Amino acid sequence: MRKYLLLMLMVLIFSPARSQGGAGSYPDSLKNVLKQKLPEAARVRTLLLLSDHFSDKDTAVSLQYVRQAAQLARPGSYEEAMTEFYRAGAYFDTDFDKSKAAYMRAEQLFRKFKGKEALIFRSRAWHNFGAIEQRLDNEKRYAEILIEHAIPLAKQAGDSARVISNYRNLGIIFSNQLDYKKAEEYINLAIATLQRLDSRSLELADAYIFGAKNYIYLKEYPPIRPMLDSAKVIIARNPDLPHYCDYYQVEGMYYSRLRQFQAALRSFDKGLAQATKLNRNYEYQGIMLQKYFTYKAMEDYPRALKIIKELAFQENIFPRNKNRILYFYELAQTTAKTGDMANAYKWLNQYAELADSSFMENSKTEIAALEARYQSSEKEKKIYQLQSKNEKAALTIKNNRLLNWLLAVVCLFLMAVTVLVLLFYRNNKRLWTQEKQLHELEMQKIKQDYRISMLSAMLEGQEQERTRLARDLHDGLGGLLSSIKIELSQAPVGQDEKLKTSLGRTLSHLDDAVNELRRIARSLMPEILMNYGLAEATKEFCKNLNETGINLVCQVFNYKDSMPKEKQIVLYRIIQELVNNALKHAAASQILVIIQQSGERLFVTVEDDGKGFDPEKINGKAGAGLSNVKARADFLNAKFEMQSKPGNGTSVTVECEI
Repeated sequence: MRKYLLLMLMVLIFSPARSQGGAGSYPDSLKNVLKQKLPEAARVRTLLLLSDHFSDKDTAVSLQYVRQAAQLARPGSYEEAMTEFYRAGAYFDTDFDKSKAAYMRAEQLFRKFKGKEALIFRSRAWHNFGAIEQRLDNEKRYAEILIEHAIPLAKQAGDSARVISNYRNLGIIFSNQLDYKKAEEYINLAIATLQRLDSRSLELADAYIFGAKNYIYLKEYPPIRPMLDSAKVIIARNPDLPHYCDYYQVEGMYYSRLRQFQAALRSFDKGLAQATKLNRNYEYQGIMLQKYFTYKAMEDYPRALKIIKELAFQENIFPRNKNRILYFYELAQTTAKTGDMANAYKWLNQYAELADSSFMENSKTEIAALEARYQSSEKEKKIYQLQSKNEKAALTIKNNRLLNWLLAVVCLFLMAVTVLVLLFYRNNKRLWTQEKQLHELEMQKIKQDYRISMLSAMLEGQEQERTRLARDLHDGLGGLLSSIKIELSQAPVGQDEKLKTSLGRTLSHLDDAVNELRRIARSLMPEILMNYGLAEATKEFCKNLNETGINLVCQVFNYKDSMPKEKQIVLYRIIQELVNNALKHAAASQILVIIQQSGERLFVTVEDDGKGFDPEKINGKAGAGLSNVKARADFLNAKFEMQSKPGNGTSVTVECEI
């Protein structure tokens, strides 16, 4: 029985908050589990997993499984708290009030239980509660819930992926508030962390998709396609994921901004088909709105008008007030484009009424306060007028003199105020300039970190491919050549001397081919580098080149082999590239390779006595070899220094931390 409990617990912990699979083997397997003799707690959890699977497909079926679980769950038990959580999930898309109430009951019930799982359930309950608030046009409340409840509970549980997912949600909120630069910071933070935690997670796919959308709003188009491609690699394993709705919406927006309208419409249609298939009304409305904007950009106003009318008059709109106001405004604009000014005026009035009503509640208090201040000001004005009338008869020349003095004082005061305002403006301008510079430096750092991250992935991929090629060459082609040699050496030749000579020459060529193959395999990924470190691998590299007649000297001083293998591989590739450049371009008679450690710093120098060159003339025109060396040095955060003159050879030094 314990193995069933453990199985259900593992499936429950790693299942998503809302099921994303199709109606295939997953629900059937859970139903088969229910047919077995299970402990009560395991049966409850299995029923809740089935409810979660159908929560975004069939609310009635989902609630049916929840009710069955509730009948089995003991009052006050952990399973009762889980039942309330999944009951809220069943109502998530259909009844906001019931869903919010159930999430809060679940949060209260989970409070008396200790442990990581209970904390994660509480964090999820608060997050989903906030997501409903967002759909009800209360995005500020959603942000407060993330900061005050969802993120602290996820941190307390040690759930780094959930913390980063909530940071991504904060980025979405900042984007909705048009602060796209701030949103970019949170999204890039989420992507970088999720790449380290799980490069195949759906949360990472979400972050890629929204990051691409945010770059569309920033009008920075180069990063968009790579981010969409990265997301598609993750979600490609399941064609029924709701993530495709957001993916095709953002892809369509991207094509639309590039004015590739037909490609945009094809993407939107794919997203609408997925949203319809999964009954995702919220995503359906978002894609239709973007399709409307595309037809509007194409100046196809009849089709655009048909879509915006459908959106404006549907029953359920998310977010309710904000989007309905937008729909009526766009309806007025597009109707005017078709020449129907009477209806355009009607929709504009509808827009004005909705806009006024949306601000009415916030304005009541401000209007009351303004009215109170106005009434007080009027009373004070009447009193002042009465006093002025009573005192007017008593004014004399003395009062005129006093007035002159008063004017002089006022002039001096105004001059002083003007000077202070100018000083204040100048100081504020200087502070603003400093803040702008700091912000630009911060953004440069983020972009640099992102570039290094991408470079790391590229170098890692190159090394993996080198390793694979070396293994395939050595184990595959090398073994095949050796087998051919053995078979040829055993071939009967009799007394035919000509055949013996030809066969011997062929066997010699095979030996040369095997040796050359092994040399290439060692060059791609020398085993000595992985087993004995950079110094021994470099010595072996130089020794092999010396055997070919090249005068190559390797010197190692005070090297302790304490550097991580990843850095050693990068430095070894730098040495290979520099030596190959010297052999290929410098026409050098002697090459010197020096590896020297000083404290926590490592210096790698490659010198040759070749023909040299003028470094100033190749700036911005460096070939692929030198560009690869500089890129690898940047990856190590190393100092790169090159000295050369025509006729005086070349010296390149790379300095990095151990």
